[in-house]
Amino acid sequence: MNENEIRKILRQYYEEDLHYDSGRILGSMYTQIPKISLEIFTLFHEANLGNPALYLGTQKIERKVVKFLLKLTSGSENFYGHVLSGGTEANITALWAARNAGFRRILTTQEAHFSLRKAADLLKVPIKFVRSNGHRMSVVDLRREIKDGDIVVANAGNTQFGFVDPIEEIGGICSMNRCYLHVDAAFGGFVIPFLNEIYEKKIKFGFEIPEVMSVTIDPHKMGLAPYPAGGLVARENIFKSIEVPAPYLTSGKSDNLLGTRQSGSVAAAYASILYFGWKGYRRLVRECMENTFYLVERAREMKFDVPYEPEMNIVNIKVKNPIAVRDGLLKLGWSVSASEEFGTIRIVVMPHVKKEIIEEFLKTLKKLGD
Repeated sequence: MNENEIRKILRQYYEEDLHYDSGRILGSMYTQIPKISLEIFTLFHEANLGNPALYLGTQKIERKVVKFLLKLTSGSENFYGHVLSGGTEANITALWAARNAGFRRILTTQEAHFSLRKAADLLKVPIKFVRSNGHRMSVVDLRREIKDGDIVVANAGNTQFGFVDPIEEIGGICSMNRCYLHVDAAFGGFVIPFLNEIYEKKIKFGFEIPEVMSVTIDPHKMGLAPYPAGGLVARENIFKSIEVPAPYLTSGKSDNLLGTRQSGSVAAAYASILYFGWKGYRRLVRECMENTFYLVERAREMKFDVPYEPEMNIVNIKVKNPIAVRDGLLKLGWSVSASEEFGTIRIVVMPHVKKEIIEEFLKTLKKLGD
């Protein structure tokens, strides 16, 4: 086929997808990406950090991205890290490294990301769920359940609610046992540092807590980098414990889960970091939080039940039949998440979710009923 025929065919499929410029994707932690980042993604499309010696420039870029992730997580620039495919790969990699270092059981909450269940299955490591208190890990139950050799996974912005576990207290409990503490800040890592500045909060979640060994933090969420760009940063070189020989590669080894690593997204993540900078990300978080508070206020004015005060830019609205509401909204061109367990639909107030979109959405939801 010629190029025009190919464009026509692929455009037809493209038109079937929902797109972020409509503003109607409300259940996703992704958003519209700066044009310069997409341009850089294409420029570096052939880069593969799975074979790093061929891509010396991209290696340097990865380190610059990791350095920024470490700044967000209060880590030293001498700490370690990689840009990976997303939070799932980052969480699995951290737990894989912890298991290889001799840790033998995962402790987390039911609110933890599904990737932990995948990790437990793949690594053949038992997983036990600690009770929650207000959808945050119960330190009382953690004290009761913890044993030497556990891998404790805390949330810094859990997926359903955006709530942060009491990580300082969790760290204190881990210090009294020989445990590995990993923090999943895939979403919250690009939010919490700016909440602390804007609202003078004192939320600690990263390496300022001595017991934290590794942190998942994703540029392709609130870092506004294109997929796939997750991040894993660590106090020590945990990647050494998962390293395997790969003699046909220029490095002679592989220390990641994936062999081929799509690394155009590494360069694009750095482009987004350069584009926004610290002040730009702080402005984005402020705007998202203002729109979050607006959504909560307007929803309550329209007699919707918003059962939880948001800690970051994630809002849950109580409905009688979340799955039916989600499916009904999707037929009308709106995308939200739904939880039967908690009886809510979930809206992530990303930068493309503006006040006019919020008004239109709430009117649609009101007409749809619950």
